[in-house]
Amino acid sequence: MIDYGALLFSPTYLILGVDAVLTLADTAETTVALTVIDKTAGLPVGPNIEIGTIVPGAMLRASDLTTAGVTRAALDEATIAFSGNTWRIASHHPKPVPSGEAEGEIVLILEEANG
Repeated sequence: MIDYGALLFSPTYLILGVDAVLTLADTAETTVALTVIDKTAGLPVGPNIEIGTIVPGAMLRASDLTTAGVTRAALDEATIAFSGNTWRIASHHPKPVPSGEAEGEIVLILEEANG
């Protein structure tokens, strides 16, 4: 079995990753430090690239979220700050690898926090 975390994601996030602070929408406004890949220039979404929409986004490792003790459901209405901007997480979905969702990434679809 291929270890996607060690062979693919660790080097990618080491080189392309930026520090981020996730603030959950709970009553304590819990904050969690994470590393994300900044895709705010645009992520294609939709059934295919030709008719997809480009929206700001970010990628994070599912295992980093698990290690921080945060569930995917806790991402709903949370905010995330990185690269000098704060974003509201409008939606999210898994991007699994062949060994499963837990070893893959989570795609965050972002909106301006003040917009």
